[in-house]
Amino acid sequence: MSRPIDTVAPGGTYVVRRGNTVYSIARAHDVPLRAVIDANGLRAPYDIEVGQRLKIPAGRFHVVQRGETAYSISRMYSVDVTSLTSLNRIPPPYTIKVGQKLQVPSREPVRTASAPSIPVPSQTGGPVPLARPATSAAAPVRTASNTAARKAPLPSPPAAAGSLMWPVEGKILSTYGPKANGLHNDGINIAADMGAPVRAAQSGVVAYSGNELKGYGNLLLVRHENGWMTAYAHNSKLLVQRGDTVARGQTIALAGNSGSVVTPQVHFEVRQGAKAIDPKTVIGR
Repeated sequence: MSRPIDTVAPGGTYVVRRGNTVYSIARAHDVPLRAVIDANGLRAPYDIEVGQRLKIPAGRFHVVQRGETAYSISRMYSVDVTSLTSLNRIPPPYTIKVGQKLQVPSREPVRTASAPSIPVPSQTGGPVPLARPATSAAAPVRTASNTAARKAPLPSPPAAAGSLMWPVEGKILSTYGPKANGLHNDGINIAADMGAPVRAAQSGVVAYSGNELKGYGNLLLVRHENGWMTAYAHNSKLLVQRGDTVARGQTIALAGNSGSVVTPQVHFEVRQGAKAIDPKTVIGR
């Protein structure tokens, strides 16, 4: 029979005793198991040793009640929903369960929308957030580092080479459109092996290559003729730079789990002008 755990204050250090497990320590301190794992850099199968010192996370925690969503909880605490789901490693489509304990991130200014939306890149500078209705995300914060330097105009996109193609083959993790938890997916999330090639859906010019947009990780935006644009997020590595001309089917990135996702995948969007379009309706046309 294991002995009772003498708890320490939030933010304190607990010394592991015989019979302890990560689960029993988290439960005794009334904090999420994932919070203890992440605070101490533990790796599966999460073995711990007698005498090991573990940091007990400090901060705010919330137990999910019936009818609550990730979005409603983020509004309750005036935090960004992307920060909430990322901190708790909740992958799309951001499903939570009654009784689940969530760690609440430090307070941020209240945003006016529900989920991040990829901005349209300007012709001469960095990405310019779209003015969108409340079903899409707040504009990413623009900093001096990504706005100070005005960049050279992009070359004109090459002519289209056939129809749009999928950037990667895999299981659909999240479809386009509104979700039950109040979020809206402006694209499709496709499962992929870590490091799998991500291919350009159509010939075009790279309008953005970087990781400055919160939640998307390593992101590519490719501009095509007639005002079309495609986006490729959560990559592990980007293989092209802004201004590069790419051909349909060319490998432009390697799949990964950067940004606010846990499993390797590609978030893929198709836009015509400022309007997001369900990729399934235009692929192969």
